Amino acid sequence: MFDLPSFAITELGLRGLSINASQLVGMGRSDLERIRDRADKASCPVLMLNEDKPLSFSDSSNAARDQLLDRIRRLGMAASALGASSLGVACEGADSDENFDQAAVSIRSAMQAIDRYEVNLLLRPSKGLTSVPDRLTELIKKVGGFRIGSLPDFRGAFDSGDFVPTLRRLAPYAGAVFATIGNKKKSDPTPYSLEDGIEAVLAVGYQNTICLHYEGTGDPTAAIVAARDELLSVIEDDVFEDED
Repeated sequence: MFDLPSFAITELGLRGLSINASQLVGMGRSDLERIRDRADKASCPVLMLNEDKPLSFSDSSNAARDQLLDRIRRLGMAASALGASSLGVACEGADSDENFDQAAVSIRSAMQAIDRYEVNLLLRPSKGLTSVPDRLTELIKKVGGFRIGSLPDFRGAFDSGDFVPTLRRLAPYAGAVFATIGNKKKSDPTPYSLEDGIEAVLAVGYQNTICLHYEGTGDPTAAIVAARDELLSVIEDDVFEDED
């Protein structure tokens, strides 16, 4: 993990990192600060910490609430130590009005718990409560505040059956976008067009972080470099068209 920033910029040509919480198991604050220092020296900062597993924002029990806030505080501290400005999370739970209202309350409490760290909370679409784009944006608006946003995912948008429209609905609220490549559960590792995905978010004015999120087995280097080149080509074409 300590060599990841230099590898990302020299071998992958990336300008920042998104780190999964599962990659930091067993590390203390000093370890996280060491990663941040190495990232700063490499000019490849950690931009986001992503919580791998969905959290129970819709569970109203006291035990679940305490567990949730404890986890969020730990994640907020970790994001701050890494120098990350955003924390990506997903909401666990079935879609119902009761769960929706409870999730909004719990997310507000979570944001208060990490306010001292000045970290943005980005909601990643997941099955159930936030699987429909309009439902996720409605939840973001209900929570309110300038430190809440969406975290669209190319894979999730494709699985919804409405790839481009889903990305266009979520991108205006996004603090980052996951361009997921590869998937060990699919015969086609990336069954959608990266070009279509990036053009969809650019079309609605998105100008923030694009994370190449690799899911699969084996060495991801070649896949990440190829995806980087494809996305950069589309982005550069879009910039030059705007200048014309």
